[in-house]
Amino acid sequence: MNFFTNIFQKDNKFLQEIFLHLCKYGNSEIIITDEKFNIVFHNSKLITDNKKYTLFDITESFRNENIRINIENFKNSENNHICLKLIFSDNGLLNNMPIDLHICKIKNKKNKLQGYSAIIQDISQEVRNRIQKETFIDIISHDLKNPMRANIQILELIMKNKFGKVEDNLKIVLDELLNSCKFMNYMADNLLIKYKNEFDLYELQKQEYSIVSLIKDRCNNLTHFLDRKKQTIELIVKGNLPDVIIDVDEMSKVVSNLIINASEQSVENSKIKIEVENNKKNINVSIIDFGYPKKPEILNGIFEEYITCSNKFRKVGFGLELYNCRKIIEAHNGFISARNDSNTGTSITFSLPVAC
Repeated sequence: MNFFTNIFQKDNKFLQEIFLHLCKYGNSEIIITDEKFNIVFHNSKLITDNKKYTLFDITESFRNENIRINIENFKNSENNHICLKLIFSDNGLLNNMPIDLHICKIKNKKNKLQGYSAIIQDISQEVRNRIQKETFIDIISHDLKNPMRANIQILELIMKNKFGKVEDNLKIVLDELLNSCKFMNYMADNLLIKYKNEFDLYELQKQEYSIVSLIKDRCNNLTHFLDRKKQTIELIVKGNLPDVIIDVDEMSKVVSNLIINASEQSVENSKIKIEVENNKKNINVSIIDFGYPKKPEILNGIFEEYITCSNKFRKVGFGLELYNCRKIIEAHNGFISARNDSNTGTSITFSLPVAC
């Protein structure tokens, strides 16, 4: 084939062999064009006829004027590679197929342009998976969380005797139901955080805020959870603390997750310590449980996805909390770490930049 003599050195049989194997056994469409984008070779994986095409004949079916502009700009630039993700297409050569298009310049030993190579990858399954996951996010955000919020609000009003006096024996049942609804809401939050992180859907709404006020609010909000094991929280604030720059809702989820995690790891009738101190440019917050030291292999991977320290709960939700905490902290330009505490159990510390 003539394109071999231009693209590969005549004596490089090994490189030619690799190329032919990729063309034959790969799933992608591999294309070679001349310097004017006329296709001189393709391996007929996605384009099955033998008509004469240019690279633009393929991209024109996507009806996006920026595609041609981007390719022309690439042609006249110093760059050697460009990648285009083409999702929406009309009936064309690729039959509405969403694709990734990689284009590379082919140059000889004297750095003179000989043509272009292009690889077209079918990303239909990737697009379907993304749509399914985005639909899942919408279901959690609206169809699941909204009814749970309503149930929580109604149960709280009933418990406060807003609809008449509630007998003590019924209060016990309602309290258990309320705690279950709050826990389901907490689990839904963690699933939502995880998938938002995965698709880069986070848009943090940062403001200057007191981290101590946020921690106090979370402690008050989680008394029902701590009461199950008759646990208390000791908040220790060291020195004067400036505000931090945070998304209050997201950081509230971090503090809640860490308190719940500490409660799960701690024994009954124990005290969970929260220490807050100013470390010059950062505010450090440590949540210390009263449980048992972790094995090094557990401690090292404690912030990874689906890792849980609890043998009691073998569910997907347990294993997202600390992973989500790490993602949210990192989105705030902070960091989080864990270590065994010689006197109690495990200490998890996160740091946040102070407001300038």
